[in-house]
Amino acid sequence: MADYAVIQEKIEEEKSKLVEIARAIHSKPELGGREFFASELLSGYLEEKGFKVWRGLGGLKTAFMASYGDSGYHVGFCSEYDALPDIGHGCGHNLIAVAGVAAGVALAAALKGRSGRVSVIGTPDEEDHGGKVDLVRAGVFDDIDAAMMFHPGCSTSIYVESLACRDFRFIFHGRSAHASCEPWEGQNALDAVIQTFNGVNALRQYLKDDVRIHGVIPEGGLVPNVIPDRAAAHFIVRSRDRNYLMEVVEKVIACARGAATSTGTAFEVSESGYPYEAMVSNRVMADLFAESLKEAGYNIESPHREGLGSIDMGNVSLVTPSIHPVVALTDEWVPGHTHEFTALCDTDEAYHVMLTVGRAMAITGLKAIQDPAVQEQIKCEFKQYPAC
Repeated sequence: MADYAVIQEKIEEEKSKLVEIARAIHSKPELGGREFFASELLSGYLEEKGFKVWRGLGGLKTAFMASYGDSGYHVGFCSEYDALPDIGHGCGHNLIAVAGVAAGVALAAALKGRSGRVSVIGTPDEEDHGGKVDLVRAGVFDDIDAAMMFHPGCSTSIYVESLACRDFRFIFHGRSAHASCEPWEGQNALDAVIQTFNGVNALRQYLKDDVRIHGVIPEGGLVPNVIPDRAAAHFIVRSRDRNYLMEVVEKVIACARGAATSTGTAFEVSESGYPYEAMVSNRVMADLFAESLKEAGYNIESPHREGLGSIDMGNVSLVTPSIHPVVALTDEWVPGHTHEFTALCDTDEAYHVMLTVGRAMAITGLKAIQDPAVQEQIKCEFKQYPAC
């Protein structure tokens, strides 16, 4: 309990500065890959607190790792800090960023003079590109024994799941013609896009309940009196089951192929190189966090439940034991990715939850570092040993 008191005292000592940093990031939202202000603010603060800092991690200009300790069980806290276009921090990444930093600083204070390592990993561009995918590929998480982060919301869910996700763009090539005088001379690429959407809509009734398919038309022609010779559709396909997801992807591609055949157009398909994997929450770690969240004094009870999305923390969870709990900022319902949620993420109540969660993550990390039996349980579940 004395160690927990050190964590509490450290966060209380740094409270004003931590809230100041979170407010500053909220007031200056930056899109993914351009978070230079937030990245420098966070990494600079950690450097001042005695962490060794590496910037430009994994080839990403705004990624960083800040580490304390030289040996022992290695706990990593992920910090996100990218914003949404127009909406700003409508996903609460200013809170995610500083909760990870608070946890890192507090755990480092509790580790002074003993074995154990703690790192804060600055993971940019979660909303669009999936910065953690690059960092996983670069081996950044290979040396982390347990990784964690939190996400703010209007419900609390400790054992978070997510949907595996694939991102595709179909481009159809036809032939332009005058839409009134000689339409028979054309091959309408936009018709192919519309047929693709119709095919996907017909497909939905045959798919499992957890599947999500959604798309937009980024290109559909320029003027209505010219038959479009080029049109594009952009689809995202999601499912809990990675293998089933691949079956659905093949069906969606078949819809586009059929649309091209029926309209006499040619089509090409390209996939984003950043697929998101489904989140696998380590239940041993999640149990520790749930226990620690109560010990940290969290007491918001929300009746709401949020749906499933896709997160690049899922990719991390396949290479190291991980958790990604969602913690409610309020018991009222405020939809995420809205201006209303942006406003909520710059309130005293939100910053109180941010620091409480930071404290809980630090306690969770300390429990794992101090107990070899817990470490083995975490590792055992991650490897899915039948004996566990």
